[in-house]
Amino acid sequence: MRIISGSAKGRTLKSPKGMLTRPTLDRTRESLFNILAGCTWEGAAVLDIFAGTGALGLEALSRGAASCVFVDHHTPRLIRQNAELCSFGSRYEVYGMESGRALARLKGRTFQYIFADPPYNKNLVNDTIVLICQYGLLSSGGLILMEHSRNEEIPDNPLYEIIREKSYGKDTRITFIRSHQEGV
Repeated sequence: MRIISGSAKGRTLKSPKGMLTRPTLDRTRESLFNILAGCTWEGAAVLDIFAGTGALGLEALSRGAASCVFVDHHTPRLIRQNAELCSFGSRYEVYGMESGRALARLKGRTFQYIFADPPYNKNLVNDTIVLICQYGLLSSGGLILMEHSRNEEIPDNPLYEIIREKSYGKDTRITFIRSHQEGV
């Protein structure tokens, strides 16, 4: 796994041992960031939930995001190591705790981009979206980028709207979501 573009372009990231995480493939991450090419990263606040290696948030930092908060109770040390490999200094925070507790602690803060990649088929996708909306974590005009199994449907909800879906391989889908609460 490597950083694709920006200040840390080409840096190789450390990967976890074992099967606790399922890192987003380089080609999927590259496709996602190509879709987001028109988005402004400069100065953006980013949240990376179920971060694993931290590759999505680190890619955003490399492209100019001002800060990123990483949440993963399995790999906080690995995320810190990868952030240091990329020389991101004080531009990141790592919450090494269960996602629901971390999101509750972040209440009052907002993020322009929220990446979430929960373990597949564990009923975490919709709960995570609802918590993001309930805690008001998504800034006006911001995006949730939810990576999930094709088997996990995201139903219509008055809290948010699905603006795009993109499938990758046999099992992966990324859903682009905006909050209705923000008037978008």
